[in-house]
Amino acid sequence: MDEHDCGDFLDSLRELGAFELRIQTAQSKVEVAEILHRHDLSEDTFIHRFPDLAKTVRELPDETSPTV
Repeated sequence: MDEHDCGDFLDSLRELGAFELRIQTAQSKVEVAEILHRHDLSEDTFIHRFPDLAKTVRELPDETSPTV
């Protein structure tokens, strides 16, 4: 994906890569929501611009499981 397709919230390929990595390593949908909020990105925009990442997020639990 071209960095220009990602909007003003990502200024460089490095930032885009870091954003994608944070989403891919998120443990819950709550964590993803926090990441999107930090980048001023709505859920609808995220789904539209990052459909593969959005599919990954769908498989995440709603909240992080407490560690025992």
